[in-house]
Amino acid sequence: MSERRWLSWVLAAVAGVGLLGCVDGEGGPPQGGQIGGVQNAEGACDEEAEDIGADVVSPLGFSANEVLSALSGERSAPLTWAKGGSTTAAVSLGELVSAQFVRSQPAQGGGPEGSGPGVAEPALAVDCADHLRIDVPLAFATEDGAFDESFSVKLRAAQVDSGSFFHRIDLEALQGSYEVTEVDPAEFREVTVSLSGTLSSSAVDGTISGIAENHPVGSGPEGSVSAQPFDVAEF
Repeated sequence: MSERRWLSWVLAAVAGVGLLGCVDGEGGPPQGGQIGGVQNAEGACDEEAEDIGADVVSPLGFSANEVLSALSGERSAPLTWAKGGSTTAAVSLGELVSAQFVRSQPAQGGGPEGSGPGVAEPALAVDCADHLRIDVPLAFATEDGAFDESFSVKLRAAQVDSGSFFHRIDLEALQGSYEVTEVDPAEFREVTVSLSGTLSSSAVDGTISGIAENHPVGSGPEGSVSAQPFDVAEF
């Protein structure tokens, strides 16, 4: 099937920098907006995905099961909390649920559907390489008990021995003891925390970061919202 999918948005900003743009109905990142005066990456790829069997060798030269075989087993790494202190993080993958081969290329037009003149072009390039998209359970835990979570992710693998993932953590359904203290949630309209990382054949690394959004000012195309990024941990 054909789809136009925006890749994960990235903020390289200091606390308190305003994000200008329309906010979607679910409180997600600004759609078609820009970060004034701050380097940022919000890129797009045109993607065409097709279902592929777990053992079928993709045009990349390997299958989804070969990826999971290379990345099977628990990976652990030292984790440092942004507020101070450290522990150990552990990540492991479950059994494959489904897989797709994704043909990807830079989007034509340089912006999201419906964006018009005056919308800033992405400041940083994004990776629009062909890849396997593998639906798989992922377990993430920290030795100090702050996180003890399991959820489904879409593992992105452009090579057989490496895969990246991104997941917005459901703060209302945490099994661990983590609470947002990097900012005061009562001062914001919405606070979200996300986990991203990369698994290799022998290691894992990643970050936990958050976005705290203020209440919107105005509505429609002229509406704006300010957002404060914050770091939680790095491993």
